[in-house]
Amino acid sequence: MKRIPVLSAVLLLAVGSSAPAADLATFQKAYFNATRPGTWVKYEQTSTDPKGKVQKSEVTMSRLEGDGASVWFEMRMVPKEGTKGKPTTLKYRLNTDFKVEKNALDYMKYVEKMIMQEDGKEAMEYPADMIGQVTAAFASKVDYGAAITSLGPCEANGKIGEKYGLKGSFDINLVIMRMKGTTESEICMSDSVPFGRLYEKTVTTSDKDKPMGTIESRLIDSGSGATSAIKGPVKAVEMPKMPWGG
Repeated sequence: MKRIPVLSAVLLLAVGSSAPAADLATFQKAYFNATRPGTWVKYEQTSTDPKGKVQKSEVTMSRLEGDGASVWFEMRMVPKEGTKGKPTTLKYRLNTDFKVEKNALDYMKYVEKMIMQEDGKEAMEYPADMIGQVTAAFASKVDYGAAITSLGPCEANGKIGEKYGLKGSFDINLVIMRMKGTTESEICMSDSVPFGRLYEKTVTTSDKDKPMGTIESRLIDSGSGATSAIKGPVKAVEMPKMPWGG
């Protein structure tokens, strides 16, 4: 067993929860039939903080080839303009209650196994009782089932879709602070790409009505033949002992 590195231990201290998400039944149709084994979609993600500082990353979502009845998703984040850190890959095995064709966006609550690897470092597999804390550090604040409103047609990267407005809330506990607030999003959906999303813009506001920033994701490309970016052996990690015990 390998103990978790300091950086990852800090991430574990973030415990987040959002408002309970309903299924995507309020969408006009299913958008996830293209999310087949081996498919992937790549986005440019732009984050702008309240002071106007811009950070850009490239985010790729993949559905890997199946492992029996299990579904594997993978998210790879590559820092670009204004960002620090190394490219990081997160690989998720989802439990059998998860139905891709019903809701491929709201998958975090179905994660039963997770492997994380920062480029140049060893891959780490987290135990089941640690997964919720780890995924909270990476999960979107957007509630994809809350207060969905149809906004008409949309277009992104030459593809036609349907636009929706979403409003939701989030509540994230850190060791020394707590973040609460709301999100307002516009999302362009299409059944022509894996994961169904062509474009998304989310504005986040604190519970004290202060702007917290804006995140935009725009489709770059999509395709098939996805393979995992996890390299080398996978090491098991154990929950670090905190100074206050437990």
